[in-house]
Amino acid sequence: MIKDKLRKIEIFQALSDRDLEKIIAISVVKKLSRENVLFYEGEMPKYFYALLQGYVKFYKTDLKGHEIVLHFFTKPVMMAEMPSLENISFRATSIAMRDNTEILLIDRERFIELLHEENDFSFYIIKSLTQKIRELEVAINRNLIYDAITKVCSFIVENPTDLETRKHLEIALILNMAQETLSRVLRKLKKLNVLDKQCKLVDKNKLNMFLEF
Repeated sequence: MIKDKLRKIEIFQALSDRDLEKIIAISVVKKLSRENVLFYEGEMPKYFYALLQGYVKFYKTDLKGHEIVLHFFTKPVMMAEMPSLENISFRATSIAMRDNTEILLIDRERFIELLHEENDFSFYIIKSLTQKIRELEVAINRNLIYDAITKVCSFIVENPTDLETRKHLEIALILNMAQETLSRVLRKLKKLNVLDKQCKLVDKNKLNMFLEF
């Protein structure tokens, strides 16, 4: 049920069944296959977007045609709230990275009406936006400040099990580095006994040494 999937999204968890039904009533589920585009950079939003299942990548393209990954959504979450809320164009392109990816498209104008009517809705949207700001700060640090090993160590701290459970190609994309660079860093961390052979974190203190400035 869509309601059960919405319950997995943090900002909807505290809402009543009645409130969730209001949202479902103004929404439609869109199913995407791998490499299907949800929206392009520069488009204007018609909906609010909630990832129900699957993987979605947000990226920009620089002047040289290089792809810069801004975020990789892998769990149920609201996405791109700011453009939808402010009615401004998307600052990135969104693409599905898995088959059977499900997105709930919530009618933008009708959802904004609910935000005006229901204080709870407004509060949780604000919480979601502040979380996105924190995530953007992390992405900026990774792409503009950190070197390769610091990027990887930061990622491990934030996602301690992902190296064991996700493909390294996906992680390299998130970190905007070549897969070979990621492999080289992982070999170094294993040699230093920060990670074991399965890329499981075994010495957090050593790991944190790479994050001290």
